[in-house]
Amino acid sequence: MVTCLCSQDPDEPDWLKDCHSPLWSPSYEPNYGSYVEEVKNTEPPDYIKELASSDADLAKYEIGKLLGSGSFGQVVAATRKSDDKPVALKFVKRSSVQEFKKLKGREIPAEAYLMSRVRHPNVIQIYQLIFTEEHYCFVMERPESCKDFFYVIQDRNSAGNPLSEKEVRQYFTQILEANITCEEKGVIHRDIKPDNILLDLKNDEVKLIDFGLASEIQEEPFDSFRGTKHYMPPEFMKTGKYDGCEATVWAMGILLVDMLSPVISAFEKPQHCLSMEPRIPRHFSSEVKNVVYMLLNPEADQRPTLKQVLQHPWFSMEV
Repeated sequence: MVTCLCSQDPDEPDWLKDCHSPLWSPSYEPNYGSYVEEVKNTEPPDYIKELASSDADLAKYEIGKLLGSGSFGQVVAATRKSDDKPVALKFVKRSSVQEFKKLKGREIPAEAYLMSRVRHPNVIQIYQLIFTEEHYCFVMERPESCKDFFYVIQDRNSAGNPLSEKEVRQYFTQILEANITCEEKGVIHRDIKPDNILLDLKNDEVKLIDFGLASEIQEEPFDSFRGTKHYMPPEFMKTGKYDGCEATVWAMGILLVDMLSPVISAFEKPQHCLSMEPRIPRHFSSEVKNVVYMLLNPEADQRPTLKQVLQHPWFSMEV
């Protein structure tokens, strides 16, 4: 049986208005997962095919190839039959979800709730949330031609044609603006890295994806780290606590170095950030190096905000 979250409130997002059935809420066991591998051009699991053929809501979509698979479930490409709109269907195991938010008195996965709060061209959009007996199905935006940004960086470097500083500035600006909008909406992603960014090859735009570890901004420090160890801020290593927005600035600094130099990371080991300066290849401009040092200030309260970073002269350079 498939049910959807319904909404009659005109101020609620479109993906909620599209749904029409009551919410079914069983009990859940915490075990949250995220992408662990990329799967290209392979057939989706049988359970997805069966749901697509037997359920009225999922039958509205033509199921395509498997895009990704992990402990959370699977992501498949799909097309909405009514207008040929490309979408991605993310099937998340109910048993893997441990955090929920209430919307109009009803519980929905926190990931869906937080995604729905952020509307920005560089953030992947959620259109609808479908409930099955064992899975949540996130119906999401899917650029027709896109590539995991991790593989964009890797493949360009392998071909001897790494991203130029100009290209890095273009993409980094978009990621920065996406995270600024997230913060304005009270959301922090908490797992910023190339693997969670898509490049729309047609429009040359990046999309921030996978809000599975995202949280609402809170006044008190976080006392548990979410994300990838490579992006862990020094304040958490020292005190076991960190501010979400300040940690986002740090993560953006690590990301910028990863984009500039996929061979040399800012720090050989995460703990080196406690005693060493970030490593930046010499051939890059002094302006971008200055941005890196701003972002990777070991003193969290001395880091600029994302909006302040965007005012740096590097972002208005012509080359």
